[in-house]
Amino acid sequence: MFFNPVFKPVEGDNKWQPHPQIPMSMDAPIDNAPSQAALAAKQAIGERLKATRQLSGLNQRDFASRLGTSGAYISCVELGHSMPGGRFLRSLHREFDVNINWLLTGLEQELPPRHGFHIKVLIGDYVRASERGKSLVMAVASFLVSRRG
Repeated sequence: MFFNPVFKPVEGDNKWQPHPQIPMSMDAPIDNAPSQAALAAKQAIGERLKATRQLSGLNQRDFASRLGTSGAYISCVELGHSMPGGRFLRSLHREFDVNINWLLTGLEQELPPRHGFHIKVLIGDYVRASERGKSLVMAVASFLVSRRG
């Protein structure tokens, strides 16, 4: 005889009856609603993501494009309706050098960027710039390097 935790055999009978210790009523409400703490955490993550996007100077559509997702997804996360997934978080870290621990928990201060994002932007600006613009970009790069030392 196989084990069934919900139904048990009746002695001397081949019929099955509900197990007396497991309620069979479907009238009991099931609370699938997220807790207030979970909602607050999602909203806090959304606010930190929005701050990151605004610091980058991008709108939701352009920010999403850089991360390989949709503007609607960015909106859902920023509003606290969705939690960001792992692939999104990796893209966010790689593209904008965001500290993921800070984004998700807010407990750790945001670490200073490793200049990965800033260097990519600087190189892109340099490539598209006129000769005068290239000299300005080089002056900014020199300034940043001198501050580091």
